[in-house]
Amino acid sequence: MKPHILGIAGSPRRNGNTDRLLKEALDSLQSGGYSIERINVRDLQFSPCLGCNACSKTGQCVQKDDIQYLQERFLAADRIIVAAPVFFMGINAQMKAVIDRMQTFWALKYVLKKPVIATSERLPRHGLFLSASGTDFPDVFSCAEKSVRNLYHVMDVHYFGSCAYQKIDTAGEIAHHPTAFREVREKALELALL
Repeated sequence: MKPHILGIAGSPRRNGNTDRLLKEALDSLQSGGYSIERINVRDLQFSPCLGCNACSKTGQCVQKDDIQYLQERFLAADRIIVAAPVFFMGINAQMKAVIDRMQTFWALKYVLKKPVIATSERLPRHGLFLSASGTDFPDVFSCAEKSVRNLYHVMDVHYFGSCAYQKIDTAGEIAHHPTAFREVREKALELALL
């Protein structure tokens, strides 16, 4: 059975560079007959983590908002693609706020000692990171990538790697990159076959 693939568009900018990278990835997967789903973080209504640690007691967040829906979709997916830009040398604030709200799974796994994915037949799961940055500093993606790696680790998702592009800033500029779309399509299909 082919895996179900969830794409998460983390950018606040509609149809920006990481949105376009994710579209290429998901379109190639859909053309390959895979079940895909896309969630735009900018369309969700949610608040940042309160740091209250209530989830360490129950495994549930006290805030009731669209994050519960996103968590359900995270758990249902066999493959995950996070697409988010780098802002100020880190993952953008909206995506970071989503990652912070996954603290419930950290609490479930490490405090309450319960599995995130209860059925071993669904493992291993795998994830990809797509990103763009306006600068070309050598370590421009390191903080963002570390955040996504940690998210995947907590969610029982093996990190499959990234497609990340420097000096891409203006909306739509990624379309002029000579190899980005092809690379993203190929990497997404490799992800699906794991």
